[in-house]
Amino acid sequence: MSARDPGEGKAREGGDGGDARGDAREGARQRAPRARRGARSEAETRARRALGGGGLLLVAGLALVGVGPSDAGMALTVLALLVLVYGIHSFGRLGPERDERARAPSR
Repeated sequence: MSARDPGEGKAREGGDGGDARGDAREGARQRAPRARRGARSEAETRARRALGGGGLLLVAGLALVGVGPSDAGMALTVLALLVLVYGIHSFGRLGPERDERARAPSR
């Protein structure tokens, strides 16, 4: 049995030798990501975040109020409701979904 140099395996794994599979993997990493079919717009993402954040704030505010009457819990609950109203309003401003517009009969 021969002693193996610890650096020898690393040099072979590095992909400097021009391995075809290694080059294909690197090419795949360098490609730009394709747009997903159901990709969301920035406005829709913002509206979804507002709804999620508002829901979490509402649960936290109600938990604080449930523990005992506190001004912090009331303020957090009111803030959460405002954020939820903003999120719902933002979704309403987005308009109908693209699929619904395509299916609507033209008269």
